[in-house]
Amino acid sequence: MDWVISVGSKEMFSRASVISAVLFIVGMAGWLASWAILDKPPWGIFISLLALFTGMTQAPFVIAILLRTASAQWGARLYRLTAITALSFMPFAAIMLLIVLVARGSIIPWAAHSTDHFWYNPLFFVGRQIIYFGLFYGLTYMLFRTSHLKGSQGARIGNHRLMIGGLFTAVTFVLGATIFSWDLGMTLNHHYGDTIYGTYYIMTSFFAGTALVILMMTFLNRPKGENFFTPLHYRNIASLALALTIMCFYGWWSQFFPIWYANIPEETDAIYLRIFSRFGPAYGLMMVLVSVVPFISLLFKRVRETMRGLSLVAVSVLTGLWIQQYIYSAVPLIENELAADLAVLSPPNILLTLGIAGGFFFVFLRMLQ
Repeated sequence: MDWVISVGSKEMFSRASVISAVLFIVGMAGWLASWAILDKPPWGIFISLLALFTGMTQAPFVIAILLRTASAQWGARLYRLTAITALSFMPFAAIMLLIVLVARGSIIPWAAHSTDHFWYNPLFFVGRQIIYFGLFYGLTYMLFRTSHLKGSQGARIGNHRLMIGGLFTAVTFVLGATIFSWDLGMTLNHHYGDTIYGTYYIMTSFFAGTALVILMMTFLNRPKGENFFTPLHYRNIASLALALTIMCFYGWWSQFFPIWYANIPEETDAIYLRIFSRFGPAYGLMMVLVSVVPFISLLFKRVRETMRGLSLVAVSVLTGLWIQQYIYSAVPLIENELAADLAVLSPPNILLTLGIAGGFFFVFLRMLQ
């Protein structure tokens, strides 16, 4: 990825690497130390971060694949960047998933009901997660290597492989992320069913991934030299973010249709738990950050075409979706007394978030270089 090195300075990359490494060490140490203080392990933030970061880092590469398929030339410069983004979280995803699989009996509520249905069978649970992660990251690595092929023959073979492999990668993400969201979100409320849950998780992953790419673009355009990402890139990705804002709001609102028409307990109890509990104010803040702020901000041309404006919107989106995923994944664990009863902005939650973000960004910088 020669263009990244050409626009960056070694000093900036070194400084960012040191900061991200320190965040990882301090964040992980602080989160592990909280185990000795709390009455129960802080599993809630662990599960929510695994779900959030997995979707947030995988979705951008799928977006780049779709842009390539549609021959959108402005997306060409995002292809390798998004592939590196996905691969940078791969070691953390593998380790965190392994912890969940090994300690599932003390983390996942339905592990005690494994005889109720084949879906809850431990071997089937482990198998479907391994297949999803193995297929997606294997295909992503293959496509990343293929994108480096040179020469006329390499370009011909590479284009065919990128097209076919991209199709399989996109399908793998949609199917795998749907099941993954059920396991680390919906079924944590035992007997809870929501037909829109998987779709909504995919849409919010696209939204979070778009916000993450905006921050990456801004970071890579910061050093002195050529601005590799032009106002055209910011305009187009801002339009994508605005469309995802509307789609995510519609997906969120769709969850309330069964309440209005049927009021089925299996559909409503978990939603009431998120809104009409002590997490209600955080839920309201999440809606403002994810829907109101980006929708209003992205209507203005000055915001859509500037790095600073889009970066502030991206931070708002990521903060809101971080709150949302915690409420979706952690609240049922807290209610089942499997995780420490922590507020959204509690120190253990913030520390682990900074630790995972720092570790991910450190690997990202290493792969760029």
